[in-house]
Amino acid sequence: KTSIPIPRIIEEGEIEGFYYLITTQFGGEPMTRKEWLLLEKREQIVLLTQLAAGLKELHSHDSRDFDFDWREFLQIQVESAIDKQKAEGGNPEWLMSMPAYFEKYLHLIPDRTADAFQHGDVHFGNLRFEQKRGTWRVCGLFDFADSIKGFHEYEFIAVGVLMIQGQGELQREFFRAYGYKDDEIDETLRHRMMMLTMLY
Repeated sequence: KTSIPIPRIIEEGEIEGFYYLITTQFGGEPMTRKEWLLLEKREQIVLLTQLAAGLKELHSHDSRDFDFDWREFLQIQVESAIDKQKAEGGNPEWLMSMPAYFEKYLHLIPDRTADAFQHGDVHFGNLRFEQKRGTWRVCGLFDFADSIKGFHEYEFIAVGVLMIQGQGELQREFFRAYGYKDDEIDETLRHRMMMLTMLY
């Protein structure tokens, strides 16, 4: 029920101790970060605009039957964030600054009223693209294995970190396409995004 096609489940079951899932297959083709950077900015904005609109539709669906505890998930992510950064070889100065940053900005992340259904891992590897009449379009979003229910902005982290990667103008266009007003794309949003990235 989104303008971005998602797989339709044909059959599911178990055979010889293995679970299987048969879905419809997409046309189109994958896109790499290198190929993305070769696109004109206008083409990148078209794709991000379509992606933002499709994700907003996905987030709008009734998620009451989806069993996921965002509050518990958030607590687990907060408690493990610093240890994960240490395990990844985080800069000592950065690690020392994290507790103060959490104390100052964690309250920006809602923990009770967040119930948007999310794909949870939107990046080039889980999307398919096609070019029609000289215009690139997203023609498929798949792999819902990491789906969650929670604060909708958590969905933006993979898009920002794995696709946009610091291209500020494109990030702003993505937010606009989702429905954010220019005065909402501010320092508070920046800190929420940073906070969510640390929890991702």
